[in-house]
Amino acid sequence: MFRDRDLAARVLGLALPAGAAERASDRLTDLLGGARLRHAGNVAGEAAARLLGDVAAGEGVRRRFVAARARDDLDACRAWARVGASCADASVVGEHHLPPAGAAVFAGFHLSGGLAVFEVLRRLGFSPAFLRAPTPPGASRYDRVVGAARLRYLARVLRRPWIETGPGVREALDAHLAAGGAVVALLDVPVAALPLRDRATATLFGRPASLPSGILRLALAHGAPVVPFDGAVEGGVRTVRFHPPARGGDPDAVLRAVLPALEGVVRERPWDWHAWLEIDHLLAAPAGDVVARGASS
Repeated sequence: MFRDRDLAARVLGLALPAGAAERASDRLTDLLGGARLRHAGNVAGEAAARLLGDVAAGEGVRRRFVAARARDDLDACRAWARVGASCADASVVGEHHLPPAGAAVFAGFHLSGGLAVFEVLRRLGFSPAFLRAPTPPGASRYDRVVGAARLRYLARVLRRPWIETGPGVREALDAHLAAGGAVVALLDVPVAALPLRDRATATLFGRPASLPSGILRLALAHGAPVVPFDGAVEGGVRTVRFHPPARGGDPDAVLRAVLPALEGVVRERPWDWHAWLEIDHLLAAPAGDVVARGASS
């Protein structure tokens, strides 16, 4: 969504205190983005209003969606550069929902502010790895640079930073869980972005959606709990929140148990959900005329 020149705003954010860095990011993102990013905000807001059935939520997304995405990238750059408070210092909400340290799957959506979950889990005795998709070959320089900052941060703080989707991923995940490792997985991945075969259809905001379920199948095979989570960052203060473990006898049932918690987070902070511009691809059946075509051009 962002262009190479937006990297200047991320670099400036490394030189400022946390609150000032976020305020500068908001202002510079608006100045540098111009009509292009305003259009993205408008499309995201329209999609949110229609899918959530909430005009006020759509207006909040229209005003704050682009800035929230920029802040999330800024947070990744600051974590990589070791600027400001460490992700390891993030506060935790819902720690009582956590199982004993060991094999577990932590399931979330692509929501701004979630980067701190990795160090929080390590602090609590887990050995997390991130289930990630490879960077698309056509990614912009901006996306490659910010993506590299995230990966270098993970490589520095995790024993096993990530497990990449593709050939051999099931075997790698199976071995990691069998050894008592934990996996952080983001489930709001449309088939167009990542053609995973093991998917399930569930209800998302009252609409059928096709979501990956392979990691949930592995969790069941290992008897590993599946814990929904989300994160937030404001003024440089990071918070990670865990929700009650999802229960079910098969992957579809576990997915149905995960989604209400994540839907609740999106309704609470709809501007922080990254999926609004791809929502018609995430849903198995498009929500009326909610489309985002042209928003990323």
